[in-house]
Amino acid sequence: MQDNKALQAGTSHNLGQNFAKAFNVQYQTAAGGLEHVWNTSWGVSTRMIGGLVMTHSDDNGFGLPPKACADSGRHRTHLEVGRRKGSGARGWGQGEGGAGEGRHSRRAGRPATASKPGAKYFEWEAKGVPLRLEVGPRDVAAGQVMTARRTGGKTPAKLDGIGDVVRRTLDEIQANLFQTAKDRREAHSIRGVTKQQFIEFMKDVGGFAYGGFCGSHECEAEIKQQTGATVRVLPDPEFRSPVAPKTCMWCGKPSVAEAVWAQAY
Repeated sequence: MQDNKALQAGTSHNLGQNFAKAFNVQYQTAAGGLEHVWNTSWGVSTRMIGGLVMTHSDDNGFGLPPKACADSGRHRTHLEVGRRKGSGARGWGQGEGGAGEGRHSRRAGRPATASKPGAKYFEWEAKGVPLRLEVGPRDVAAGQVMTARRTGGKTPAKLDGIGDVVRRTLDEIQANLFQTAKDRREAHSIRGVTKQQFIEFMKDVGGFAYGGFCGSHECEAEIKQQTGATVRVLPDPEFRSPVAPKTCMWCGKPSVAEAVWAQAY
């Protein structure tokens, strides 16, 4: 997360036969006998939403990746229609230009109210809408809209082909949010950590520390007591360090695995 703490979310577990034996859940085998089932647990819950909020939001409000938007993209784009006397903008959102409609996005249009522009913009930024489309009298005359990204930046876009512009922009926003989160994670990760580096790292900014682990419960308990950090995962091959650690970063005994340590919620 942005405070460099780890959040356990969306985990899967092999529960073996423990629960099956406790609740006597059995199945009939091909040979006709009965065996206790083998259980798995898939922990996808509302904690995933918390992780989404803490990863992509900022001081202005919620940051929402386009692909995580509800209802097939209803909240991916918002059309803000300006309203001035004789401007021609009123009613513009009803069918003209198809702004944002299509397979990847759907607009949520709303005529402007008496609220000042800044208040309206902040409302939709706080809600996390990735892309806002603004149209006023000059835009109507020019046959264009103004695209405003939640992550910053405004660009005019012609109505001709606006659907493609919206889809391409949303794809860029999605990719940029992912890369920003990944870069932040890597910037706060250290590999091949020593005991002293580990202690200082956890006392300072914190993050993910990759190091050798002997597998000892004593080491694990001592590390948690002194630093507040725990083993978050024993990484799969694609996430392991290029050079496997040979010794435990805490006690110096032979390492049985590389572990990723962090302070967590």
